[in-house]
Amino acid sequence: MSAPGQTLSMSILGTVVRARVADVDAVAARIAALPGTDLALNPGDGRLVVVIEDEERDGQPVAAAATMAAMALWPEVLNVSLVYEYSGPDAPAPAGSDAIDYRSWRDSLAATAPT
Repeated sequence: MSAPGQTLSMSILGTVVRARVADVDAVAARIAALPGTDLALNPGDGRLVVVIEDEERDGQPVAAAATMAAMALWPEVLNVSLVYEYSGPDAPAPAGSDAIDYRSWRDSLAATAPT
C-alpha cells in the first residue's frame, strides 16, 4: 500500500519463456499458477508468451522484474527474454473501459500458431 499523496507506479513485462518441448506443459502450468502472471500463448513448441505484472504476496509488493528473474532460475526454463516493458503511474481506467478485453489481441496470434 502507498502512503497518502504517494504516486503509485506499476510495471508490466511482456516476456518469452523458452523451455524444452518435453518440459513446456509443466512450465506453463507453473506459470499459470504464479500470481501476477498471465500465460498469453503456448504454441506447444517450447515458447511461452507470458505477461508479468507487479503484484502483492503476503502483504508485500513483488516487482514484475523479480518474478521474471525467479522464473529464469527454474531448472526447466532455458531462457526468459524481455520483449516489452511498461513502467508508469497507475491511473484509473477510463469510463466504460471495463467492457474492453485487453486480451483480444491473442486471437490473432492463435490463428498463426503452429499446431
